[in-house]
Amino acid sequence: MSRRVALFLLTPLFLFLTRKAHGQEEPQTPEGEWIKINSRVSLVHLGSIDSFDKTAAGIAAAKLMLDALENNNLKSAKEAVLTYEKIIPNENFGGEYTALQWFGEYLLASPQQQQQFLKEPLVLEFFNFFADNDFANLKEYLKRKYEIEELEDDGSEEATERERFLEDFILFNNPRREEWEQTSKMLDSLNVQPGYNVADIGCGPGYYTFKFSKLVGSQGKVLAVDTVENHLNYVKNISEKYGVNNIELVNNTTDNAKLPPQQMDLIYMCSLYHIIYSTSLEPVKDRFVESIKQALKKEGRLIVVDNGVVEDQTLPYHGPYIAKELIINQLKYYGFRLIDQYGFIPQRYVLVFQVG
Repeated sequence: MSRRVALFLLTPLFLFLTRKAHGQEEPQTPEGEWIKINSRVSLVHLGSIDSFDKTAAGIAAAKLMLDALENNNLKSAKEAVLTYEKIIPNENFGGEYTALQWFGEYLLASPQQQQQFLKEPLVLEFFNFFADNDFANLKEYLKRKYEIEELEDDGSEEATERERFLEDFILFNNPRREEWEQTSKMLDSLNVQPGYNVADIGCGPGYYTFKFSKLVGSQGKVLAVDTVENHLNYVKNISEKYGVNNIELVNNTTDNAKLPPQQMDLIYMCSLYHIIYSTSLEPVKDRFVESIKQALKKEGRLIVVDNGVVEDQTLPYHGPYIAKELIINQLKYYGFRLIDQYGFIPQRYVLVFQVG
């Protein structure tokens, strides 16, 4: 999916604010609904789609982590952990900082403690991905993301795609994701039953895919849907390694989820709809949402999880976000109705829709 972002003006909202500022009455809009704005911040923010602004403290912590990895410098590892402890609450709660801190704590742990770090199979696979060949992938990521060292392919399209892939991986499968996201509470709220057919759209390297796989059991099926073939290959390899037989791979396109018609009990999209809303041309978006709509069973549910507007003095999230009201009202015009919603952390919401 394209990550080039165009600036745009939400005309109806602008007119609403202008009229209010001049004391004018709100016009009657029988065919639509006003979205009440209670915040001075933008309703949609994309930034660099999956990332956040690099800060001086974040760069300093990354340099410490790289020194720890390249020179087995445990003093640098300890300083990095302490730096992340300081900056996580203020800069990027829920981003990669918690994952990088996890690696620092692993380096400082005793052999027995390190075994506990890696006791969960999928956490072990996450670790192996970044730690194989003397932490080659983790070192590469730190160098690319924080521009610590020039690499031969810098500036090329391949370099950009490589950085995005590594960033997606560390964000999706972060061992600390449960702690900051309250993943288990989110899944409990969905009441996924054994035998369900679930589509995980934008599955990445399978964080939710494998959780759904356990919930639906041997009689159910999970479709891992993504446009990035490297993510799907990773899900395939892990599924084969651990004998997971209820996951199928779907290499979709930006205008078609490529799901079988009327087969899905639940379609899940996490941290994806803000991209669809803001970057897709309308005909592309129309076709994509229609392909989702056609794939649901009669009582099937569409789940949209995304990042909301975070007010001042609230636990910060410096990444992409979208006001949930925009999604709710847009999907209404595609024929979906909101039947439930949840929020377990300040910057994350769960929206549950059905057709009709």
